[in-house]
Amino acid sequence: MDKSAFFVSDLHLGTLYKNANPKREEEFESFLRSLMGRASHLFLLGDIFEFWMEYAHYIPKERFKVLSALYELRRSGVQIHYLCGNHDFNLGTFFGDQISIETHDGPFQLELQGKRLLLLHGDGMNAQDKIYPWVRRVLHHPLSNWLYRKLHPDLGMNIALGVGRLSRNHNSNLPRHLPHYEAAARALLVDSHADILIHGHIHAGFIKKLPEGIYVNTGEWLERMKYVEMTGGECFLRAYIPPASAPSAKTPRTTL
Repeated sequence: MDKSAFFVSDLHLGTLYKNANPKREEEFESFLRSLMGRASHLFLLGDIFEFWMEYAHYIPKERFKVLSALYELRRSGVQIHYLCGNHDFNLGTFFGDQISIETHDGPFQLELQGKRLLLLHGDGMNAQDKIYPWVRRVLHHPLSNWLYRKLHPDLGMNIALGVGRLSRNHNSNLPRHLPHYEAAARALLVDSHADILIHGHIHAGFIKKLPEGIYVNTGEWLERMKYVEMTGGECFLRAYIPPASAPSAKTPRTTL
């Protein structure tokens, strides 16, 4: 039987956001282990962590179990790609050198299951946001990263998590922005000649058939544990159901 490809984004592990699912990290670890033997690819489409900064001798100890599950999944033969989000924007070399995960600073394309895919996190798609491109350049600038790494890792993490909490508690990806994202997706589908465009970031969760191609948003794992499964060239939006929560052992762990 052909194996599926899976797409997930926006876990924001470590966030101080008050409405986050408190069990999402252990359930994500369970989800990763459930992919062994049935997945060909896993695509992490950004903001897996609320904050990730590449230090020379430090990784967050709270993320050890998820990192271990990713390592085991990769060793089992699953191809894993990780796109930078607007929170975990400095992935550095750790994921490539230690886990053999391929990282991407921006959008990338590939052919899979007979379809041409365009994958991206989604930040910067809203053309009405004139400020964000400048903010992103500052945050991604090598000098900014060098200066931030001069802070003690604990201090740097606390500052980042505090800023993230203030931002998320006072702002949201409102429905009024969705038409701007769809307009951008339609243009990107035409320009890239892709069959399917998949991104995260806006936490919406949908699959739309447009004249230009298929437009997919992965939703989020922050509160609802949404992800996308692609099988036979077709995408399905699913919600993860932990084994302990499933009605019976014969019930699949995913549901439409």
